[in-house]
Amino acid sequence: MEYVESFEGERAKAYDERIVKMIPFYDGIKELVATFLLEFVTENSKILCAGCGTGADFQKLLEIAPDRYSLTGVDPSPEMISQAKAKYPFLNFECCTVRNLPLDIVYSGATLLFVLHFLSDDGTKLSLLQEIGKRLLPGSIFILFDLCEPEPHNRNLVFQSIESYLRNFKEWTAGELKLYIKRVKQLPRISGPRYEELLQEAGFSKIQLVFQALHVCGWIAFKN
Repeated sequence: MEYVESFEGERAKAYDERIVKMIPFYDGIKELVATFLLEFVTENSKILCAGCGTGADFQKLLEIAPDRYSLTGVDPSPEMISQAKAKYPFLNFECCTVRNLPLDIVYSGATLLFVLHFLSDDGTKLSLLQEIGKRLLPGSIFILFDLCEPEPHNRNLVFQSIESYLRNFKEWTAGELKLYIKRVKQLPRISGPRYEELLQEAGFSKIQLVFQALHVCGWIAFKN
């Protein structure tokens, strides 16, 4: 099963600007990603960035350790990959899905940031996690950040808080907020426990929740 979310045209051009306004503490998340990679991936190793978009996922890592790793970014959007190549011409980027990557090239770490919420939980989310796992060495770290479905008893409070945060700190208008919240609620998001179940099914263990703010959660896990 494979689904590709379309990021072309204006949506691709405005991606970097928009994600900073949509994801709480986005810069801090990128710093956390860099921190975990530096902690758990040895120097000169290969790292896979699945759904890399414009390359922002490893921006903070490159700021402090530009030559420490061999990074490969993968994204099915030609426009997103074009932007990534323009920003980081010295890195390797592939315009394809993870499934299209060769299996004989393995990595010592991988990231998947804000991708799974676009995929249905009908085997499609699991399939992507499995494809990433197939390309990781045993013991490799996997870093996952995504949007979560709040627990039913907290749902209204979480969405009220999201609206307040975006309105007060990201300068969203009432109209923008209405459209955004509607869109988020329509996405095939899953609960935190369900993410952890999928990680286990995909062959990962030592799963640890390392970040949670409003509707955003982050985990690290290790390939069996």
